Amino acid sequence: MSVVTIKNVANAAGVSLGTASMALNGKEGVNEETRRRVLEIAEELGYRPNQYARLLTSKKTYTIGLIVTDISNPFFGIIIEYIEQALEERGYELMLGISNGSISKEKKCILKFIDLRVDGVIIVPSHKQSPDITHLLELRERKIPLCFITTYYDDMDASCVMTDLSDGSYQLTSYLLSAGHRRIVYIIGNRAIPVSNLRVEGYLSAFRKAGHEFNPDWIVVDEATFEGGYHATGNLLSGPLPDAILAMNDIMAMGVIKRLKEAGVRVPEDISVAGYDDLIYSSLLETPLTTVRQPVLQMCTRSVEILLQRMENCTSPTEKVLLRPQLIVRASTREC
Repeated sequence: MSVVTIKNVANAAGVSLGTASMALNGKEGVNEETRRRVLEIAEELGYRPNQYARLLTSKKTYTIGLIVTDISNPFFGIIIEYIEQALEERGYELMLGISNGSISKEKKCILKFIDLRVDGVIIVPSHKQSPDITHLLELRERKIPLCFITTYYDDMDASCVMTDLSDGSYQLTSYLLSAGHRRIVYIIGNRAIPVSNLRVEGYLSAFRKAGHEFNPDWIVVDEATFEGGYHATGNLLSGPLPDAILAMNDIMAMGVIKRLKEAGVRVPEDISVAGYDDLIYSSLLETPLTTVRQPVLQMCTRSVEILLQRMENCTSPTEKVLLRPQLIVRASTREC
């Protein structure tokens, strides 16, 4: 079987060799219709680029490293899927690292990426306060561009694409207050990190704007997991029941609902429950979950665009992109 070359792809697509090369390598200067046609024909013909030749001619590996914290949470599975899709459309491959929220594992992933000469890195940061970021500084020293996604490290100046977490919590809390809820408990992760603190800011802002009293005891800290939501709810059951429970993410909210159901507490008749993220099955639960939808596809696409731009021009300024979330009201909450 003869090897399919880029020249074969160009001829079949009816474009020049240069246009085919730019389309396959994700370069600018090719309209989207032409790029789509070239990629489709390359796929049909079974074209596979010679990675070694590309490395020798461009000094690039056309590989991007991605680190996520937790693949057991479907939210991060979706991020992996969308980023891989965005990279593939631009002629890049994905190399995945999983930190499980551990800084030491994050470091190992970064060192592996460096050894394998990735062209850039996208990171979902670990949920740790003031972590050691020397491994990220080494990326900078080696001129390997970096972009954070979903949140960031306070001490690292790098581009970041994320949802406006504060606005999402503000929308959700305001909705519950307007529905007549007053004792609204928020189960949150480590408050010292941005991904938690920003949510709390929005929650408190909603109380202030509505002119309702707030009790600091209503902010409950636990692990941002199913088990964390379950455990925190068990503790809440020993005291006066709240009107509503907010959880930092949908996975936590599912833990909340399970523990309430075990205790014979009805959702939403006795307590309203809401989450954050709008996972694919949040609408499929026995009691569909009220939540806040993050624009994950837009977040992933923008992260890839910023990283590739940074790879083309390492002096371009860092960007902080906040995308607007959307409140999704379902059957797990009610009016009082």
